[in-house]
Amino acid sequence: MYQPSSPLPLPRRARVVAQKRGWHGFKDLVCAFSLLALVLLAHGCGGGGGSSASAPAADAPPELGELFIGITDAEGDFLRYAVDVEALTLERANGDVVEALPLTTRIDFTELTEVTEFLSIATVPAGVYESVTLSMDFGDADIVAQDANGDAVALVARDTTGAPLGLTNVTLNLSSGDVVRVRVGIPAAFSLDFDLDASNEIDLANAEVIVEPFLLATPELEEDREHRVRGVLEAVDTDASTFDLAVRPFRHRTGQFGEFTVSVDDATRYEVDGVGFTGAAGLEAMSQLDARAPVVANGAVDGVGLQAEVVLAGSSVPWSDADVVKGVVAARAGDELIVRGARIEFSDGTEAFRGSFTVNLSDTTGVSAPGVDNTLLSKDSISVGQRLVAWGEFVDDETLDAARVRMHMNQLTAEVVEAEPLAVSLFYLNGRRPAAYDFSGTGVTPADDADPAFYEIDTATLPGATIEGGDLVRVRGLVNEFGAAPADFNARTVIDVDTDMRGALLKISWESGTSTPFTNLSSERVDVDLTEARKLLAVRGVPRDFIELMDEVGLVAPASGMGVYAVKVRGAGEVHVYRSFADLTTELMAQLDAGRLLHRISAQGRYNVGSAELTTGRAGFVFSSTDE
Repeated sequence: MYQPSSPLPLPRRARVVAQKRGWHGFKDLVCAFSLLALVLLAHGCGGGGGSSASAPAADAPPELGELFIGITDAEGDFLRYAVDVEALTLERANGDVVEALPLTTRIDFTELTEVTEFLSIATVPAGVYESVTLSMDFGDADIVAQDANGDAVALVARDTTGAPLGLTNVTLNLSSGDVVRVRVGIPAAFSLDFDLDASNEIDLANAEVIVEPFLLATPELEEDREHRVRGVLEAVDTDASTFDLAVRPFRHRTGQFGEFTVSVDDATRYEVDGVGFTGAAGLEAMSQLDARAPVVANGAVDGVGLQAEVVLAGSSVPWSDADVVKGVVAARAGDELIVRGARIEFSDGTEAFRGSFTVNLSDTTGVSAPGVDNTLLSKDSISVGQRLVAWGEFVDDETLDAARVRMHMNQLTAEVVEAEPLAVSLFYLNGRRPAAYDFSGTGVTPADDADPAFYEIDTATLPGATIEGGDLVRVRGLVNEFGAAPADFNARTVIDVDTDMRGALLKISWESGTSTPFTNLSSERVDVDLTEARKLLAVRGVPRDFIELMDEVGLVAPASGMGVYAVKVRGAGEVHVYRSFADLTTELMAQLDAGRLLHRISAQGRYNVGSAELTTGRAGFVFSSTDE
């Protein structure tokens, strides 16, 4: 658990701006993050609104509290989605505006589909914050999608009028029960969740993307999701099994993003300067590193603490004064790897994106992987479909001679063809369609090469799975050695996505808007009329065609009745956020009674085919005035 520091020094003091309500001149937000269902809720704050205490005397410094800010993303069909986050500000009830982000931060949201990254640990004046503003700049956005063959297509971002996107500001007014309460000595936390798939309409024919996004948020750090913190090493406490980082998110080399204490245990796996460790030996190796050595820690959260499962430190961190290539192996011929969707990170902190890049291996190339004895690995361990990071020397602008390669965990989404032994038909492998891969050479013989329609998975290390033919599954693990298939893939986890409360995405839209979108509206469910609507139902990115035959679908409240729901009216420049499904339905009725037209619904949850219901804890609704 992170322990707040004494008054001096503090992790970082956010700057309070002498600025009252207004923020005049905000654009109508039809670009990224315009449907921002942001809930910033301090732990233990409970319900009810309120106002902050009166402003302190001019000669008395304000009392301060800590706010942990994480950012994540739901998966989409993009290879890259990089935009500049210019500012994140919070406004107190007395009109003071606090800046919670010290520097412009470029974020590629495709890196966040499976992890939440700590963006900032801000020290801010204690009090109640009633609104939030996020500033984004799309002027230099780098957005790349994949076509049916998995090839990269660069896209221009436009709003719904067809105009190119630029600087965008989003203001959120928080409902009385969801204000941000920052207290002295009690860290508060929230996670922003940008849903790429729900936020964008890709037009490959015209190489553009129409952006009217959703950015949802949870009122705490989600304990069922992996979290990551990046930074430079401040101190190691081997007795307490902790280490302290100065946070440096998204390859920042400088800036005051706050301090964070990470906990470790005997199961924590380390890679320190290219050498693998487990448990206390890894923490001891970290204690020998130079001050300010780079560190990346991944693990699970409990409150606002992080229990690290994997720690990379020193030269094992890609941005530690080295040139590296990140991507997925799309093909292999001998010792030559073709890496698709390659991110090139240079030692000076700059980066570039390449649709394809060549990485050359040799007998001296070192290879490592999470949870694997590195002495058992060699260049032959790297096969088609494997995610990797390669260090080495650039031969030219398109080739790297690799001195060292680290393999990452992979993820696939597929339909079960055969349950025992497990074989699946691939929909996505590391976010790419099967057509992106050339599996030649992966098998013991050419006849054994991996077949994406019958992709064989070794589950020997897993307990008995309860999956059946036709089930949609997600599998995490490592690709089998090159030239060793079958099996094609060694599983670490297998998940039946029908049990996933965030597995399904439902998108419904009416091009000109509708005043009669619902056949039923109650505090526990909303039945949506689909007869005149465009609709899409996807389960973990896989479209389910039966939605086209349906005339109605139900949106149902979770058992708790609580979630994260947003309502936006185009032209108002604001998003209103609700935690209660009942409060959401009250607002939906009010919007329709006011003569507003509903244009769009995007909802995540668990879909029940038999009842045609989506149990949703996350949803957004976009309205417009009838005279728009």
